[in-house]
Order: sequence, then structure tokens, then C-alpha cells
Amino acid sequence: MARSDAGAGERGIALIVTMMAALLLVALAGVLAPLAMIETAVGVNHRRSVQALYAAESALELATAELGSFPDWSAVLSGAVRSAYRNGGLAPVMPGGERIDLSAIAGRLRSDGAGAGAAGRGLEWRLFAHGPLGTWVSIPDGYGPWLVAVWIADDPADPDPDRQRDGNDAIVAHAAAFGPRRAARAVQATLIRQTVNPPPPAPPVTRARLVSWRIVR
Repeated sequence: MARSDAGAGERGIALIVTMMAALLLVALAGVLAPLAMIETAVGVNHRRSVQALYAAESALELATAELGSFPDWSAVLSGAVRSAYRNGGLAPVMPGGERIDLSAIAGRLRSDGAGAGAAGRGLEWRLFAHGPLGTWVSIPDGYGPWLVAVWIADDPADPDPDRQRDGNDAIVAHAAAFGPRRAARAVQATLIRQTVNPPPPAPPVTRARLVSWRIVR
């Protein structure tokens, strides 16, 4: 009987230990599952943020190339000339239901600027180009959807007080991208008009060149 009682006691202890281990595993699973979900969400948000930055930079490059083809930036600053890349209204709705008011953004840039340094505050920003990135340039499947927009303003160092006229062959541009789940990034840049003299008999070529840029969102 003593041996039987001892065996039963050992089996009882083993059962208790097994149950405690099982409960511990369940508790660990309950803790690790939310952490895994959080890590996945962080990874997704980071990917969206990087894609948004690339989209904003792409819009800036496209606008820079087009601006280089214009003989006079004064017409652009006054709004008489706008980009050929305009697709959709001024308050498009994103797939998630968020409305992007492009005109209101221009107003906020004038009054508040962008980013921690209030970049561009006080300038007369004017919407130059806007639309889905995929209508401007070919993009990979699954990249987006991204709405991009570019605003331009006169260079604050321009000695001409008329902010609707370019007096020093320099302007500033604000390019932003908006995507899924309120993902958004923006950059601001200073552009100058540059004349390149290729070897004769090719004629001089005028183009726009980025001289500085920074991430503002």
C-alpha cells in the first residue's frame, strides 16, 4: 500500500506540474500574441511611411522636370500656368473615406508652415499639380494608392516684393503624399533655373535644379 500511495502521489504532483506548465504557456501566448500583432502593425506603418516618402519625392521630381520646361516662373507663381498633371478635384476622398482638402492645405502652409520648423510659413503657396501618383508615372502593383500634390511659392530671398513674380530664378516647392490609413509624408525644396551649355552646335538648355530639400512631415 505504501508503494501504491507513493506512486499516486508522484502522479498527482506530475499532473499539477503539467497543469501549471500548461497555464504558463497559455499566459505567455496571451502576452506574446498582442506583441506580435503590435510588431506587425509597426512594420506595416513603417512600410507605408517609407512608401509615402518615396511618393512625395517622386511628385517633387516630376514637378521639377516640368517646371524646367517653362520659360517664365512668374506665370506659375501667379497661377496663370499650372501643371499638366492635374487629376481629380481639389477635395478628393481617399479609399478609407478621408477627404484631403488641397486648398485648405495651402492655407495652412501660409499660416503655419510645415514641420517642427514651420517651413514655408508666410509664403504665398499655390497648388501646382495634384492627382493619383499612378496617373503621373508607372508604379508597381500594390504600391499605394497614393494621392500626391505639389504647391509652389516664390523664394523668400527674392528681392522683388511681388510674390507673384519671379525675380531671382528661384522658387520653393512643397510636395506631399497621402495614402492608406492616413499615411502622409511631405518634403520642401528650393529650385533654381539653370542654363546648361552643351558642346556646339547644340543650343543651351534651361532646366530646373534642386539645390536643397528637407523632409517636413
